[in-house]
Amino acid sequence: MADIALRGELWDNDSADVLRWWGWRDITAPMDIAAALEAAGGEEVTLLINSPGGDMAVGNEIRSMLRRYPGHTTALFQGYGASAATLAAAGCTTIRSEPGALLCYHNPSGVAEGDFRDMRRSAEALRNARDCILEVYTARSGAKTREELITLMDKDIWITPTQAREYGLIDEIVGLPGGEEDPAAFVASAGRRIRLTAAMRERYQEHLTDRRSGEERNEQSARALARLRALARF
Repeated sequence: MADIALRGELWDNDSADVLRWWGWRDITAPMDIAAALEAAGGEEVTLLINSPGGDMAVGNEIRSMLRRYPGHTTALFQGYGASAATLAAAGCTTIRSEPGALLCYHNPSGVAEGDFRDMRRSAEALRNARDCILEVYTARSGAKTREELITLMDKDIWITPTQAREYGLIDEIVGLPGGEEDPAAFVASAGRRIRLTAAMRERYQEHLTDRRSGEERNEQSARALARLRALARF
């Protein structure tokens, strides 16, 4: 059995290359899943998910890869799974969740500009995108009705794995023998979390850039010194 990680935001391949060059690690692209599935070679795989989602098209592309994979596939929500990550999970034969994972199924969103006609077209496009998502969810046996899922998506809230199972969006909750909840799974920090701001992220990226520049300078100096030594020996 092979484990495949789907962590962080979902991005297209080209964008993922750029973000990784800048130092971001918690992202997943279709090329990552494709490479992992190829390496698995048809054996059973488990998709380990801890993701807020991201690009809807990427989520659907990964879903298609998993649907076409010849071996048995299981999705396991670990920390949280939302948005496009739930679309990717829908490609697996079985969808499971750890107790205490946070799940979110909501309407797609986008940015538009223009006059009232552009806004009307954008609204219609988003409604159509929502309907595409509903087709994915309702394709699974045991899912609730389209109308019930629309009500859930309109709320745009985090739900528990138990609620997701009641909606038919996941199949199993792991580690719950007899349906009893694992109390340890719901223990959270009693204090306040550190606030990671955009400015902190930006400064970190500047730090990485400075470090890369320093490493490049050191490498250039080392090459120059090696040439001088070679000339001295000559």
